[in-house]
Amino acid sequence: MPGRRPGRPGPRSAACTVVTRDRLAAAEVLAASYRAHHPGHDFVLLVADGDTAAGDLGLDPDEYFRLVTCHAGADLADVLRPLLLAKLLDRFDVVVLLDPDIEVHAPFEDVSLLAGDHGLVAAAALLAPLPQDGLEPEDVPGVFDGFLAAGQAARPFLEHWAGHARRRPPHRTGPDRRWPELAGGLFDLFVVRDPGLAVGYWNLHERRLAGDPPAVSGQPLRFFAFRGFDPGRPWLLTGDYPERPRVRLSAEPVLRRLCEAYRERLGSAKPVENRFAALPDGSPLTVPMRQLYHEAWLRTERAQHTPGSLDVVADKVPPHPFGDDDGRAFRQWLAEPASPLDAAAGLTRLAAAVWLSRVDLQAVFPHPRGENAAGFREWCSTHGVQEGLLPAWALPAAPPPPVPPVRDFGVNVVGYLTAGLGLGEMARVVRRAIAAAGVPMVSVVEEHSLAGSAPTGLATPDDVGAPRFGVSLLTVNSDFTRLILDSHPDAGAGRYRIGLWAWELEDFPVAMHDGFALVDEVWTPSEFATRAIAAHSPVPVRTIPVPVPDPGPVAREPGATTQFLFIFDFNSTGGRKNPWGVVDAFHRAFPDRDDVRLVLKATGGHRNVPAVERLRRVIGDDPRIELLERYLTVAELDDLYARTDAYVSLHRSEGFGLTVAEAMARGLPVIATDYSSTTEFFGPGHGWPIPCTMTDVGPDWPPYHPGGRWAEPDLDAAAAAMRAVADDPAEARRRGQAAREHVLRTRSTEVAASWMRDRLASAHRTWLASQSAGPPPRHPLVARARRLLRPVRAAARKFRGAT
Repeated sequence: MPGRRPGRPGPRSAACTVVTRDRLAAAEVLAASYRAHHPGHDFVLLVADGDTAAGDLGLDPDEYFRLVTCHAGADLADVLRPLLLAKLLDRFDVVVLLDPDIEVHAPFEDVSLLAGDHGLVAAAALLAPLPQDGLEPEDVPGVFDGFLAAGQAARPFLEHWAGHARRRPPHRTGPDRRWPELAGGLFDLFVVRDPGLAVGYWNLHERRLAGDPPAVSGQPLRFFAFRGFDPGRPWLLTGDYPERPRVRLSAEPVLRRLCEAYRERLGSAKPVENRFAALPDGSPLTVPMRQLYHEAWLRTERAQHTPGSLDVVADKVPPHPFGDDDGRAFRQWLAEPASPLDAAAGLTRLAAAVWLSRVDLQAVFPHPRGENAAGFREWCSTHGVQEGLLPAWALPAAPPPPVPPVRDFGVNVVGYLTAGLGLGEMARVVRRAIAAAGVPMVSVVEEHSLAGSAPTGLATPDDVGAPRFGVSLLTVNSDFTRLILDSHPDAGAGRYRIGLWAWELEDFPVAMHDGFALVDEVWTPSEFATRAIAAHSPVPVRTIPVPVPDPGPVAREPGATTQFLFIFDFNSTGGRKNPWGVVDAFHRAFPDRDDVRLVLKATGGHRNVPAVERLRRVIGDDPRIELLERYLTVAELDDLYARTDAYVSLHRSEGFGLTVAEAMARGLPVIATDYSSTTEFFGPGHGWPIPCTMTDVGPDWPPYHPGGRWAEPDLDAAAAAMRAVADDPAEARRRGQAAREHVLRTRSTEVAASWMRDRLASAHRTWLASQSAGPPPRHPLVARARRLLRPVRAAARKFRGAT
């Protein structure tokens, strides 16, 4: 019976190894030596890059081709090893896995059969710690080596190992020697400390060979691992540590004879190239290509298995290069831009990956999608090709020249117009006001750069298109202005650029000043923000009369429970929004009442887990407080407002305070910190302004500097305001109605539309004038520098003529 030694009953067992074609000779020596000492046993040799590997493993061909696209050489073999073990356990009770560079010198079936009882059996790589003698190796990667026996109980471990190996980034040059570490504490692993097992260069100092046949400490040498042995350099035991080896062949005659005999058995087989080392067109399948494909494959799978994932991924795994189309789809995938930002710079997916993999390129070309795009393209077409990193079909191309704007009056509104975040909502508010003003408009939607931080499924404007007017309104903050212009170069080239910026602290940080060079003027949503930005701005800064649309009043009838509401985004920083302050005030106001309720409607928590956990800790197990962590439809949001009696915002600062204004427009009384921009439209007649003191921002709340200042609201005063709402609902409704009347009267769409029509018309006139004028006059300092350089240049010309 296959797998059973003659005359001995017991579990059916077999041995195996996984090897790539370039190491086939070593694997054949292993197979022959194993069979010689284990007659009647099966030995399975899987050639990882062979023609039948997919069928031998029972893999779907596409699954196999994806694996060989990602992994190569010993790395590929390591990925396939647990798959082979699992497949063989369908036929055998116990399967032994051996490294391909092993030669067997004595049977070890007694050891391998222990796997029938223990599930997993491994051999100790060392019997004692390595000496600290300055010789190599100084450390052994892993406590076990060269040998693994797996029984039926090992299947959960093999599944775990297979997943780990498959997810590992494909840039390693050797197998994962630490595989047994995956078993520790999770799976039953029996360790054999037999000195004749797993003998190799890493433990020969403690396991001296003697005799013929060789023995170790009086025990037979079961097998020897020739890891790193090169038949072309037979004077070295291993090429892994040639400089300071702890054991030298010249001093070990038994070991030397063992290596010579192994060298003869290897023969003079010529190296065979990996079958999957190149694409069907002959282009090398490089490490950046493999990494790109591996990341895309795993990212797609994660998105498919993660409900509600916001990651921007393809609907399916990218095409592998070994299908029926001779790799055309794979090459096209590598040669296309990965994002609109890359497309605008003419950057291919592969060129971007090469840049990302090289620190030196990032230092020389820090902005390959912007101001350094031309230089990086030149590097790709020269050094990138010479180094074999970029085939001709994946070279970045110069993007088409910017489309010149028409002279007609109009505006390009650029930004996150379909995203569920504050910047997107402010952009939509301004866009609606511009539409009400009757100004011709093109909406330029940016989504890709959000990278899954917010949903982008809101309604797309009807006027979406490419920038065509001479004035562009960039509805992102200073730190995203360059990214927007790089993504949509037609929105900036030859246009008059207006930045719609907000800032929440009293001082505009130096880190944000680079944006001034990219715009011709700045709009802000509040006088508070205008004062902060204008103090540093070389361009005009103007305050928009932000309109607040009428959503209709809340038809809330008095009920048995008073509900408070706060809506915020963790991406706007929990420290500034201060939701835990709202919870603390609620607890102070109502330590033991059950006729009150607080709803915290939050988004962005998946990217701000520490802040979420801090909030959950403050909430505790209070059943009266609900943390609603998801995006709501318009109908759901309307229903939430309809069940609310008062809106609470104990923010530390706001650039405008859109949710406060929207709550007021719905007729809700507001409890809000009496600081920053909300004071420009909210006061005592509309709710309860909460006094505050100023404090340092402190660490952990970027982009705000730790030394910046913001408000600390008085939580006892906030608690008193909450009690006033709950105890006197009639007064709360009166203030809510006053708030609605005030904000709709002072923040009308008509006023905003008129303001924007006038400002855009002025910007258009300025732009038209710049088009008809000649080149701008040279700065006096530039002219003076040119005059000073004339003698230097003349001397240089004279010198060149003399030589």
